[in-house]
Amino acid sequence: MAVARLANPVRRSPLHEQVARTLSLRIIRREIEPGTVLPNEDALCQQFDVSRTVIREAIRVIATKGLVQVRPRIGTRVCSPAQWELSDSVLLKWRMESEPDIKLVQDLVELRNMIEPMAAGLAAERASEAEVAVMTEAYSDMEAATTIDEHVVADIRFHLSVIEASGNDLVVSTLRPVIENMLGSSFRRFIRSLEKTKKSLPVHKAVLRAIAEGNSHGAVLAMHKVIGRGAEDIEKEWPAFREMFSATRQ
Repeated sequence: MAVARLANPVRRSPLHEQVARTLSLRIIRREIEPGTVLPNEDALCQQFDVSRTVIREAIRVIATKGLVQVRPRIGTRVCSPAQWELSDSVLLKWRMESEPDIKLVQDLVELRNMIEPMAAGLAAERASEAEVAVMTEAYSDMEAATTIDEHVVADIRFHLSVIEASGNDLVVSTLRPVIENMLGSSFRRFIRSLEKTKKSLPVHKAVLRAIAEGNSHGAVLAMHKVIGRGAEDIEKEWPAFREMFSATRQ
């Protein structure tokens, strides 16, 4: 039975969150393979230079995300990716922070394509004047953005305002972490040109116009175009990003 060797003590607070994040990233990156049993509490305490309470809380956090299972007389065993709680917003964030994973990005694009256009269609049918005003303000901020960060923040607000206007709480809870992490993480890392980012404005404006006009079919089609354009931009930038990431790890 393999036992992982862990290192690099974590000293920043809150300690249990830092330990949980460190362990999670190692599991996600396969530095600790599925089926591996983590060191016992005493060993983890020494390696991270923290108390048993911190270790227990960190293990509890990653166990709730499906990364490990704690079993009597066996210990803490690392789970396979099939058991991970992939919809967990924090776990999704950690996965986006780990090594580049084009399959994850493609899966997220497919998920958005399955749900977000439908949400836009519902928003066209249900959005109040106040909700359309929120979308309009977010779009205006995208137009006025002078940095990629400003554009991304406004872009996230725009998409969240659309799904919230759908009036479907399950859609909101499913897509919120995907949008926040995919747009926030992916575009900040992959798309480094504000000029390229601004080219998405016309398709976003088409979504806004269709929703404001109550055109459900038009909103669905426009949102598909928004998602498709974003996916194309990421695929174009992927080789360069992968090379840059590999260079920083050396």
